[in-house]
Amino acid sequence: MNKKIIQRISLLILLFVLPIAYPVTDIHAQDVRVTIRMEKVRMEQVMNEIERQTKYLFGSAENVDVKRIVTVQVVNRPLQEALDAMLRGTNVSYTVQGSNIVLKNGRSEAEAKKPAVISGVVRDAAGNPVVGAAVVVKGTTNGTMTDADGRFSISNVPAGAVLQISFIGYLTQEILVGNQSTINVMLKEDSQTLDEVVVVGYGTMRKSDLTGSISTAKGVDIIKTQSFNALDGLKGKVAGVNIFSNTGQPGGEMRVVIRGVSTINASTSPLYVVDGVVMSDFQLLNPNDIESVEVLKDASSAAIYGARGANGVILVTTKRGDGGKGVHISYDGSISIGTMAKQMDVMDSNEWMAAFKQGLENANAWQGKNFTTDLSQIFTDERLFNADGSPKYNTNWQDETSRTAISHNHQISIQRSGEGSSVGAFINYTDQQGVLLNSYFKRINAKLAYDDKPTKWLSTSVNVLVNHTWGNRTSDNPYGQGALRTMIEQLPFLPVMLDGVYTQTNIIKTNAILNDKDNPNSGYQGFSPEGVGNPVELLKRVYRMQYRTKIFGNAGLTFHLMKGLDLKTQFGVDYQNSRDANYTPFTPRPMINQNSEGSASANNSSALYWQEETYMNYSTLLGKHSINAMLGLSWQGRD
Repeated sequence: MNKKIIQRISLLILLFVLPIAYPVTDIHAQDVRVTIRMEKVRMEQVMNEIERQTKYLFGSAENVDVKRIVTVQVVNRPLQEALDAMLRGTNVSYTVQGSNIVLKNGRSEAEAKKPAVISGVVRDAAGNPVVGAAVVVKGTTNGTMTDADGRFSISNVPAGAVLQISFIGYLTQEILVGNQSTINVMLKEDSQTLDEVVVVGYGTMRKSDLTGSISTAKGVDIIKTQSFNALDGLKGKVAGVNIFSNTGQPGGEMRVVIRGVSTINASTSPLYVVDGVVMSDFQLLNPNDIESVEVLKDASSAAIYGARGANGVILVTTKRGDGGKGVHISYDGSISIGTMAKQMDVMDSNEWMAAFKQGLENANAWQGKNFTTDLSQIFTDERLFNADGSPKYNTNWQDETSRTAISHNHQISIQRSGEGSSVGAFINYTDQQGVLLNSYFKRINAKLAYDDKPTKWLSTSVNVLVNHTWGNRTSDNPYGQGALRTMIEQLPFLPVMLDGVYTQTNIIKTNAILNDKDNPNSGYQGFSPEGVGNPVELLKRVYRMQYRTKIFGNAGLTFHLMKGLDLKTQFGVDYQNSRDANYTPFTPRPMINQNSEGSASANNSSALYWQEETYMNYSTLLGKHSINAMLGLSWQGRD
């Protein structure tokens, strides 16, 4: 008897001991966060810090070298990441058992390949932190950026991965992670970038000599996105320059803000200078003609333009004759397809009828009415409804008013260079279709550039650009009867055309019903929809044409007075003619909110800007130093 009792007690003790001895992971450890910044310290010091910041204690383990040197850099990260960083590069693994962390020698192959967290600091050659440097796992989209102290932390880095660290003006570095958990990087300056020559006001300078804030974008990068607008192609290419599109119209206007809004009630547009001449309506410029773009972003770099450069200056250099020998003929073309990215979720015919019926039921329940809910008594127009009141048509007006837009761009370039002279001829045709029916933007552009050096002391240059654009725009007014509004509000049970005529809401015939269906003397309630025009008719029959013609160019003479000293005089013009033509046709059935007799209008305007500039430039190199000086006069007029 006593023996059986002892056996039962032993078994009971064993059942209590087994759960304590069996290694399990505490799920609450995932919610614990720690901050540890310790470099080249003994592992036991990191363990003590973890015990200080958490409720966990490290259990003893045989043959684990806790005096080995480790580095852990984690800021407000889960405890698991700190443990992984501490043990990275070792064969030590860990388990969490209740409030204990047990270390043991021997790491499985799966644990060895477990993604890790890599942290570190990025500095330049002078030891200063590099803010905003990109740190990316090569071949993936997993990346981060350095903070104000140059620090970074990137998780899910697989074993054997390579980190790419890059920043504008510095050489990109690639570092094999290996067993490292902390990687400190020193970026070296890109001397090739620093020696690059950029346009600054009335001359050029090396980037390494600049003190102002200037960013550069190449023409080949601008046309990579196959954009039809030079500003659209500049998006994302220059830091600190925000470009917004306030309309989806083909050839629509862009808004440019450089380094934030600097005015409350005045324009935020920067000053555009193309080949040394101020240009209006810069967005009409053919992006295929651009060689490079420099953006002067701060007061010091744009100061030479005075108050005109208060919002920044965008300097554009266009293509000229080829620098090589002989004749070069090239063709560049592109085609793009555009669709409506997403449609608004509106009711179809059955949903509209159900909502109307629900409205009657609500009126009966909450407004003391007693309307009939039999829709066949209200919607009796046999052209649109069946005998039971159900609709015959279900029109998706967003589908009917939109299309798959196919746009294309073609450029032919002819460039020739000889002894001391070069010529470039460029012809472009652009056809940009809008997603909405009958909306488009077309452009024909021709450009001729000629440079010659007839003598050692004289250089000449001529640059002429002729640009003609035309297009049909839809109304951007969300309050009128424009297609952008009516394509959302038009009734779904109306077809696009009925008996060969475009439909409108005023063709719908409905019957009035009794206020109290059980009382014939209760009076009647009528129902008629709001007057909404047909968006397809508006797009196909109403025209809002815009025509723009621009003649732009300059001619200059440069006298080489002595080595490094040049005197240049140039005359430039920017002429633009604008014509807007609006047409609404006469229709026997007047369009809602449109002139019943039809209408046509046109207005013309033109503007001429001219400038004459004469200035002297001196530049020289004295060892590692450079001297640049400019003195000049400028005359400008606008008619």
